[in-house]
Amino acid sequence: MIGFLEKFGVNGGLVLAGAGIVIIIILFQFVDFSSSRAFGFMVATAPIWLPITTFFLFFEFWMYYVRKFFDLAQGRVSLEILIPQDVFKSPVAMETVLTQLYQTASPDNHVQTYWDGKNPPRTGLEIISDGGNVRFIVNTVRRKIKHIAEVHLYAQYPGIEVRELPIDYTAAIRWDPDKFQVFSLHFGLRQPDVYPIKTYVDYELNSNQKEEEKTDPITTITEILGSIGPGEHIWFQFLIETHRKGEFKTGSLRAKSDWKDDFEKEIQKIIATASARDTNAEFPVPKMQMLTDDEKEKIAALERSRGKYPFKTNIRVIYATENEKYNPGERIGAIITSFFNFNDFNRNQFGLRWRTDFDWNWWQDPTGRKRLNWKKAELSDYKKRRYVPRTGDDNGSILTTEELATLFHLPGQVAATPTLGRIPSTRGEAPPNLPTAN
Repeated sequence: MIGFLEKFGVNGGLVLAGAGIVIIIILFQFVDFSSSRAFGFMVATAPIWLPITTFFLFFEFWMYYVRKFFDLAQGRVSLEILIPQDVFKSPVAMETVLTQLYQTASPDNHVQTYWDGKNPPRTGLEIISDGGNVRFIVNTVRRKIKHIAEVHLYAQYPGIEVRELPIDYTAAIRWDPDKFQVFSLHFGLRQPDVYPIKTYVDYELNSNQKEEEKTDPITTITEILGSIGPGEHIWFQFLIETHRKGEFKTGSLRAKSDWKDDFEKEIQKIIATASARDTNAEFPVPKMQMLTDDEKEKIAALERSRGKYPFKTNIRVIYATENEKYNPGERIGAIITSFFNFNDFNRNQFGLRWRTDFDWNWWQDPTGRKRLNWKKAELSDYKKRRYVPRTGDDNGSILTTEELATLFHLPGQVAATPTLGRIPSTRGEAPPNLPTAN
């Protein structure tokens, strides 16, 4: 119901707050709180309801607090990947790197969860353009994960160079509405997470194709990024953290089953739909023979995804530029359509979940103040690699390493974007002083 109302510009939080106020008013109408008997009952039962109410009110706040300080203690670093002239590796290489980033941070005890705030690290896979200069960035935790990322990037892409940025590239844009315009978009999956998008396997990039025969969906993103002018900035950000089973030991008040259980449910649903077509009760056709080619392909894709490592993923794109160069009509449309190459209408597609704009400006934000506050918060969250859901269906998606490697990998010569920076010579091996991952 809340999600339906939000489509018409209604704030879900305000609806819940209003409903709560109405319930309280009704309660006061039917219960005589002025009587000493009712008041005495509330006081007598306070040791029961007050701790429970307080616990639920402050649990989320406490978990956010301890996890925030745990993350701050780990530190963060931005690693830029300098791409050589020739990259002959398929996205399988990047999937291997992402597999190594699957760190559950499983706590040894409840103290680590509820006092130390131990939680899975968050990594930002970022493809950015500053004035048309396209770059690949991995923003991750300095402790342990930085070393793992470096080691395995060099292992899978021997010709690259990985350099630590002394100052994060986001420092180029500061919050100054008198000088800069900022537009943010959130994306998510339209169908259940178990259904995969169109991946590099579907594009046959895992086969030994000739470079000139390859069709790489990421080239649409790099071309859009390479086409913007001086003073314009577009940042694609894929925030990932390990998806794990929810239980009290890991900081969840309710048990959350592993998403692998959902695969079997969806497969059985497809088979049940196919079985319903059989009208011959006397000589029923075997269920698998009733499946159409599309249904068989869908089940095969589900089975392949079930064997991959899953990451909770939030997708955000920022468009920022100087006021006089602000061109949302052209840039925002191009950003939205850049995800079309990853859509498969038989399985899953990306959809726009939220943006720093309104459908009904005249009554949703007549003063423009809310829009400015959103833009300021989004720019700050991007820099902090933090994600705040803005609507009921803006809670992120679960993507596998195969899907993430399709969205973020080092393109070969098929990506002819002239502003995609490539280093003139390749490095034969990783630096000898590179720390090793434990």
